[in-house]
Amino acid sequence: MTRLANPRGLLSMALRLALILVIALVAFGSSEPASAANPHSKGGRHDVKLAPVAPPNLPTQKQEPAKQRPPKPRGKKISLGYTGDLTAADAVTPLAVAVKQIDMKVLLISADGQEQYDYDSIRGTLDRIGIPYDVLIATQTTLTPSMLSDGAGHGYYQAIILTTGGLAYYDAASNSWPSAFDQTEWETLWQYEADYGVRQVTNYTAPYGYPESYGLNPPSQVVDTTSTPLSATLTDAGRQVFPFLNSANPVTYKNAWVYLSTPINPTTVLNPPPGATPITTPLLVSGGNAIASITVYPNGRQNLAVTAANAPWLQHSLLLAYGTVNWATNGLFLGERHVNTGYQVDDLLIDSDMWDINAQSDTTGLLFRMSAADYQAAINWQTRLQQASATTRNFRLEHAFNGEGASGIYPNDTLTPAVKANQSVFNWINHTYTHANLDTISYTAARTELSRNHTTATNTFKFTNYSKDSMVQPDISGLNNPEFLRAAKDFGIKYIISDTSRSGWNNPTPNAGFYSTYQPSILIIPRRPTNLFYNLRTPDEWVSEYNCFYGPNATCANGQFRYWPRDLTYSEIVDKESDMMLQYLLQWDLDPLMFHQANLGAYDGSRSLLGDLVDATIAKYNASYTLPIRNLREHEIGIKMAQRMTYNASGVSASIVPCTSMTLVAPKSALVPVTGVSVGGNREVYGGQNISYIQLSPNTPVTVKLPACQ
Repeated sequence: MTRLANPRGLLSMALRLALILVIALVAFGSSEPASAANPHSKGGRHDVKLAPVAPPNLPTQKQEPAKQRPPKPRGKKISLGYTGDLTAADAVTPLAVAVKQIDMKVLLISADGQEQYDYDSIRGTLDRIGIPYDVLIATQTTLTPSMLSDGAGHGYYQAIILTTGGLAYYDAASNSWPSAFDQTEWETLWQYEADYGVRQVTNYTAPYGYPESYGLNPPSQVVDTTSTPLSATLTDAGRQVFPFLNSANPVTYKNAWVYLSTPINPTTVLNPPPGATPITTPLLVSGGNAIASITVYPNGRQNLAVTAANAPWLQHSLLLAYGTVNWATNGLFLGERHVNTGYQVDDLLIDSDMWDINAQSDTTGLLFRMSAADYQAAINWQTRLQQASATTRNFRLEHAFNGEGASGIYPNDTLTPAVKANQSVFNWINHTYTHANLDTISYTAARTELSRNHTTATNTFKFTNYSKDSMVQPDISGLNNPEFLRAAKDFGIKYIISDTSRSGWNNPTPNAGFYSTYQPSILIIPRRPTNLFYNLRTPDEWVSEYNCFYGPNATCANGQFRYWPRDLTYSEIVDKESDMMLQYLLQWDLDPLMFHQANLGAYDGSRSLLGDLVDATIAKYNASYTLPIRNLREHEIGIKMAQRMTYNASGVSASIVPCTSMTLVAPKSALVPVTGVSVGGNREVYGGQNISYIQLSPNTPVTVKLPACQ
């Protein structure tokens, strides 16, 4: 690393560690360790950044077999509960008329809302896809037939998901684990499913106890996979239910309890005709045991049982979640699922303060700015990644650039001509001309920063893939500065970013952002930091700084972020960080990720820290998934995030007449994503499934045809 004089004469580097912010888990809740507050405010050019170190390491629990409970009292319906004079339970009888209509909504049934992680796992899946659903807490609400249908052919739910197979909950008064449903409620649910052809999922199933075993024998073993992971492979039927998984590799269960059980009456056929006894089709097997299976009952109802515990951060849960919901809804539902990347590299064209291994600091004056060779190495790496797999064919970095770096302030500048000659291979976005902090900037100065950088983009470099309406603010600043936001709006900015690690700026709901309270036409897109800090170029630097924060003897930030029991090596750090980035992919996350120009420095002439991290992430992804990754510019993220927010707020409802038609209506206008149909001009095929985007006007129903039943 060379020691250079800073030609830009920015703020002094004397005061660096001004503030350490300690926050709880950024991505998964307070139990997850937060990243160190990164106190690298580079001469005023960077602010504190935080990122998760690793997914939570929290144990799941074994299930207690549910016991049959006495009949519940029934009476007058108040809200979602029942009270008043006791009456006899409604008779459970088959539907006497043809099915006329089924609402496109899922019913999620929880015993008490306290099932460890499984409840949150299911809700997270439905929320990310955008599927409307109701929640029934069985200990608080008595299920009756009128809650499921009108009794005259109109069903209120297209799919049923149970958090656990027996809906067991702990009753302190009796010191036992009764089912939250009594026998009448179970029969009511099963009759509805049989009458309306509605499928059921039991998300965590103990194959014994009340009310049934779901077509499985009592478990031969209950395995804790915390220290010894369990591998399971897809069957031929499983490949049909989970076609997006890479079936060449097993699904690994780790940090979860798994019940090992064999089917009572097995078949290899998916969707067999009902027989005299339940028939079970294994989907995912380990040593002959069915970890996931579908059982068809004599009356035609179907259940997909998973015999492993789930949690929002467990990889097997993320891998299987879409397949189970897609199966339950027969592949037709409101909402959509895509795998996305939006990797942004800040500060191209200017320099970065660098981590000094010997001083354990970035305040000693070490600087790095990419050269033409580094830029070409980044092009070569990106090209290899695009050509290596169908999943990454459209991958492209988005550079947040600072035009001042191309104004002649760097002697012997090889980067600027290299960018001019090869600008079309990347996407480009405004990062202000001088990397100005926008928290207190005036209207005029902010307009100047944006305009000068825009001129550099259009005149100096003639960027092909440049979005004038989008920007990354230096230091993620300006979010509460009315003058900057007024200038941005007048300039034509529609999309800016926040930092998900800062309190109040994480996504309010999955794949949603915030409209500025000062300029409501500007959408604020949450962006995720990583632990690849901005001041790193070489593996040794990363190992040094990472362990300075997270190692057992960490001294950075006074050691308050110590986490690992020993210092990690470079390969281990890449492994941990790529695990986090893999989670974002498997959660279908829209948020862009934050990196910096030093991370693209070719530390050995061809490889970079960012390249190594992305390569590791994609290798893990390709080992599990086969879906193409949708690469998005901030402009595109903003459009899709705005569409999701409008959809969420629209109050849309829909229903189907089976094998005939689907009708949608909403009190507010929205572009509604519908998976499983191909209608209109705004549609696509993703992962082998049709997705149509249907425009609704307020209170104006739209009806589309459905294919005839086979």
